[in-house]
Amino acid sequence: MFPAAVLLAVAPAQAAPLPAPDLAAMEPQVAALLADTRAAAAAAPDDASAWLAYGEVLHAHELAAEAAACYREAARLADRSGLTALAARYLLAHAVRGSDPAESASALEAALADHPGYVPARVLLGEVRDDLGDRAAALAAFRRAAADDPGAPLAAFRLGSALLAEGRVGEAIPLLRSAVAGAPEAGAAHTALARAHYAAGERDLAEAAAARAAAIAPDRLPSIEDPIHHRMIERDRSSPRLLDLAGEAQAAGRSAEAESRYRDLAAIRPRDATVLARFGAVLAGRGKDDEAERRYLDAVALDPEQALARFGLGVLRARAEDYPGAEFQFRASLRARPDAPAALAGLGEALLRQRRYAEAIEALRRAAEFDPESGDIRLMEAAALAELGRYEEAWAAVRAAAAREVEASEEFLAALRAKHPEPGG
Repeated sequence: MFPAAVLLAVAPAQAAPLPAPDLAAMEPQVAALLADTRAAAAAAPDDASAWLAYGEVLHAHELAAEAAACYREAARLADRSGLTALAARYLLAHAVRGSDPAESASALEAALADHPGYVPARVLLGEVRDDLGDRAAALAAFRRAAADDPGAPLAAFRLGSALLAEGRVGEAIPLLRSAVAGAPEAGAAHTALARAHYAAGERDLAEAAAARAAAIAPDRLPSIEDPIHHRMIERDRSSPRLLDLAGEAQAAGRSAEAESRYRDLAAIRPRDATVLARFGAVLAGRGKDDEAERRYLDAVALDPEQALARFGLGVLRARAEDYPGAEFQFRASLRARPDAPAALAGLGEALLRQRRYAEAIEALRRAAEFDPESGDIRLMEAAALAELGRYEEAWAAVRAAAAREVEASEEFLAALRAKHPEPGG
């Protein structure tokens, strides 16, 4: 008979219990995704990738403790040389950094022992070591990261900042300049560079860097190519994340994708006036005016001051040549957003179409204050001025439009010349 100690030594490690978060209060699409990935992990309890996938979904939806349990099990099951083990340990470090930085550091050390070239893990190790007060170890990790990937702005920023904190200004400045060059929109890098120049007595350079930091996102960090963390983030199916994705698709001109995402969001958040208004704008851009109007009206019913929905209704009324209706909607939009140039321009056109020329000029000039580069606004102003017999001002507005690369039609120019020759022409 073997002693109990020997039996314990050879007994296989027990599998961790599968986390089961409360799904009742979650959005339906999130609950469904969590249920599906949990079922997949339950069906394959010895599959490290299934545990990793479930952990990523939990982590993406801010269930960090539950995600950490899955990552630990995935790391236990995975081949240490494989990418699943790297991902499990690296994401475990992210998940527990706030609650247990010592475990975070241990997970990163284990990951880097088998995969020393994953620079984001090296940078994170430096950050965690700094959290733990071990500045020498942090500096060593940042130095190794910057050596392994000299083009990574975040690695250069972290190393430069660490050197600056130690008073090694001459070494810090080239690194911070590299971070700024690689990530020009990262305000934090400009701020650190400003501090370094001040420390070096280079006041003009410091003030220039500080001004640049103030003009952009002041707290934005430089980025780093991090496919493991990115994959986890991409598993987020919460409505705020879907809203971001819809907005990105809309801004990039991927209108079909934007419509699909907003349609999903409208089903998830049917009483969110902002979602409905943005959905209406995408539909209107795709020529689906009838459905766009319904979405706008639903948004206004929920929030009578919803500026985008009011503006969209104004555009639709103007398309239908209902200019009094357009005027009403543009004015309603401007109550919420009095500095919106598009709504001011829409109001100006609606007034122009109603032959209320003086009011139109006032609205269009206000629009031009907020959008001085718009040639279309100047042309509408020229038309209103001409109708009032203010021909020299009309010609000035035509020239202002042309300077902004918007040309008046030959028909309009001929009619204006017939009433008043072009000054200097």
